[in-house]
Amino acid sequence: MAKLATQPEHGAKLRLDPYRGTQTLEVGSKTYKVDTKGAVVRKMLSCGLPVTMAVPAKAFKGVAARAIQNSSGEMTVTLELLHQDPELCIPLLYANDMADIAADWHSWSRLMKLPMLIIGIEGKATAVQQTLGDILVEAPWARRKRITAIKHRPNFLRRRKPGVVGNIERLSAAELIARR
Repeated sequence: MAKLATQPEHGAKLRLDPYRGTQTLEVGSKTYKVDTKGAVVRKMLSCGLPVTMAVPAKAFKGVAARAIQNSSGEMTVTLELLHQDPELCIPLLYANDMADIAADWHSWSRLMKLPMLIIGIEGKATAVQQTLGDILVEAPWARRKRITAIKHRPNFLRRRKPGVVGNIERLSAAELIARR
């Protein structure tokens, strides 16, 4: 269960554009450089030593959406790159407009090739759609809908009528030898 690195304050707006390229975001003592290939996280340790970590896109669990209720009762949705380590979760968007949220959620997911996740009340992230690597897993489409009544014959054979076999004449080897 990973928690968002920072909670949005009342009226806080944040949006990283997925199509813009490398973008820099400062949250507290951390600096994030986010790109479609991954992120670079820079933070200061308590001893004053700067630490820089490069996190590739495949290290993230997915692009997660989380609804948070502000103190005024207003719902704010946050999008984040969800990582196993809560220190490496990167906020991408704080917004109230559902159309903008859905568009950015889908764009970040597609560009980074990560699953779309939704974080429930209990804090568990579940996938919105099932994927197998880069392939979307869905229920199979029904094929050959007309076949059930026709006993599995292809279209071009359905028009043909079966032929009738007449008398079969047997030949012997003696009849095939040429005589002078």
